[in-house]
Amino acid sequence: MIKKVLILLIVVGLAGILAGKPNIECYGKTYLGLSETIALDGYSLSAVTCGNKKPTVIIEPGLNVHKESYYGLQRRIFSHAKVITYDHAGIGESTRNDNPRTLPSYVQELKEMIARKGLEPPYILIGHSLGGHIVRYFAELYPNEVAGLIFLDHPHEDWFRYIRANWSVEEQNDYFKWWNPEITSEDQVKLIERREYDHNNDLIRGKVIPDDIPVLMFTADNYKHFRKDPVAKAEDMQAWAEMQASLIENVKDAKQIVDWETGHWPHRDKPSEIAHEIIGFIDSVNSTM
Repeated sequence: MIKKVLILLIVVGLAGILAGKPNIECYGKTYLGLSETIALDGYSLSAVTCGNKKPTVIIEPGLNVHKESYYGLQRRIFSHAKVITYDHAGIGESTRNDNPRTLPSYVQELKEMIARKGLEPPYILIGHSLGGHIVRYFAELYPNEVAGLIFLDHPHEDWFRYIRANWSVEEQNDYFKWWNPEITSEDQVKLIERREYDHNNDLIRGKVIPDDIPVLMFTADNYKHFRKDPVAKAEDMQAWAEMQASLIENVKDAKQIVDWETGHWPHRDKPSEIAHEIIGFIDSVNSTM
């Protein structure tokens, strides 16, 4: 009897997938490893799309981060929008290409994916960590295609400069080791991304967010980027928040949420609270479109 019930539940679940129920279809397929493969020029990007409402929300991953890290957020917000998360070229299930791991390449690849999927602007772009650089660069090039920007603990491009000006030589040497790995193969995309990070800081520096694009910014306790001494850490945390705030000081409709109870992955640490704020932002933006 128990076996019959289990079989029935499995059949019902599969029937739901085939019938196109949004929450079952999207995450049933994802968990089975059936992400969408988007063939581009000599490489492919792996993406997962959930929901069918406007606007389109695109989640830009952080440095070395796979799309799976955003499934929880995607699942919580896709009833309010079409939500896409994907792997950067050479990361996760996406194949490598010969493009440098710099902001122009990331934006070019995003544009190619958007075109291939036939997505209509304007978009809300969510940038986590390095993804914040990418969505800002996108907004600089294509401001009319951006309806809103959301930042998940996006470091300011001058953070490395702050460290070099305020940390001891020993602290600096220890910190920057991770950012300067030895690279022996072009296939080591994660290492290449790390080596290019400071170059990408230079590329985004001075790029101002258009003042008419709404912004929601989450600032968190990115403890790996702070010194361990309590007094020094407090100074670093204050600088971290103030530097992020400076990115949106001229934006007409901007909100910064500073929550030191969340880490560099605020959408994981407080998933319901973060999703609630993002849904409110999506609905607000959507009401003006």
